[in-house]
Amino acid sequence: MRRVLMGCLVVTLLAAGSIGGWLWWTRPLTREVPLPDGVEAGHVWQIGTSVWPASTEAGMLREGPLRSENHEWIGSLEWARSDRIVETIELRLGETVHIDGLGTVTLLAVNPEPLLPDYRVGRWAYKVNVALDPGVERIR
Repeated sequence: MRRVLMGCLVVTLLAAGSIGGWLWWTRPLTREVPLPDGVEAGHVWQIGTSVWPASTEAGMLREGPLRSENHEWIGSLEWARSDRIVETIELRLGETVHIDGLGTVTLLAVNPEPLLPDYRVGRWAYKVNVALDPGVERIR
């Protein structure tokens, strides 16, 4: 009887360790970074399903899919230009990209969906720093 209990304990510990390791690898703990050196501080915008998309005369910045790869978060932003062309931009935390008609965008934070989603509450997916290009204004 003692061997059966020890076997069950070992199997349970192995399963818990495997699930914990998988969660640790696929849901990295680093979810926010400071603004990198040399990047101009601009406006910090939250982008997500329950936040109205950021718009300028040239287009609209929307949320794209969020995923983890090699134990780091990779966020996708969609820049829907006013000529109806949609550009998908993938950024790692702290990465910066320039978007024509908007400005310089840096991914500062991600907010992944919880393992057990609660659809009754709104949420944001990304927090970005946007240094608008000269002459560009946010409409909403």
